[in-house]
Amino acid sequence: MRRYEKAYLETTLECWEDIFKLPQRFMDKFVFRGQGDANWPISHSLERSVSKFYPHNIDTSLLFTEEQTMMKEFRWKYPLYSKSQPAHEDFLEWFTIMQHHGAPTRLVDITRSLFVAVYFATSEHLPVDSAVWAINGTLLRSHLSSRYMELHSKNVATHDEISHYAHQCANELFQGPAWQQDPPKGIYYIEPQIVNERLARQQGAFLMPANVQLSFTEHLMSHVLIEQALRIDFKPLIQYANGKKYAQDDIAILKINIPQGLNYEIGKYLRAMNLTAEMLFPGLDGLCKSVAYLRREGMGNPFQL
Repeated sequence: MRRYEKAYLETTLECWEDIFKLPQRFMDKFVFRGQGDANWPISHSLERSVSKFYPHNIDTSLLFTEEQTMMKEFRWKYPLYSKSQPAHEDFLEWFTIMQHHGAPTRLVDITRSLFVAVYFATSEHLPVDSAVWAINGTLLRSHLSSRYMELHSKNVATHDEISHYAHQCANELFQGPAWQQDPPKGIYYIEPQIVNERLARQQGAFLMPANVQLSFTEHLMSHVLIEQALRIDFKPLIQYANGKKYAQDDIAILKINIPQGLNYEIGKYLRAMNLTAEMLFPGLDGLCKSVAYLRREGMGNPFQL
């Protein structure tokens, strides 16, 4: 059986039931992001916002400037809307609040649940194949673990210690210079210290690039040995995942393409698991999304001729 190291693999799910043949011990190392179009790269909302308003921009410091300007205005006006607030210099928690309420930030929403990611990939029923990106959170955290243990002269570090250290590093990065000759590359896996109801329901967390001078994709691909995706059929992937000989860093990124023809079957299964908009989105927003979905369901299989 082939051995991988920090690999970027891409596969296509041919049969929905095959997803359950990937063992939990293999999938536990990953965090997930579902996207409605398999051709979309992963990008953060700040990146997309600046590209929309400044399509011909070549100033690499613009995203940092926009980020700082938004943060300044948000913190200034925030007391008008809430009496409780994070510490003034806890930039990460401020950006988490901004992300939750729809402001563009460098944070990328992810989930620790494969099936929540499948929901987000397939729920919009776009007329294209969707995808779930699985990113090796263990590999992302290993870099921080090594730095933390060296810094504190320790041989081991707890999960909470690394999570707090990631939080500390993120706040330092937010205050970095707008432009650097040789910008650092890498993705930070961030578990928010203050969890709202939606994050809890979606088992949510964040990925954060080391800076906004480079695209999110450039940061993400810095964790693989070869940037070009290696194609693999799903059944050999199942065999590999069930093998006994694999390391924690063998697969850095796994992209699972989902043919649009599977959406209806997947939707039925997810509703049986109670993975609906009403469950994932608290309040009336979730209820309205769920009601709209049920109306579509009543029309029968949209892919059946």
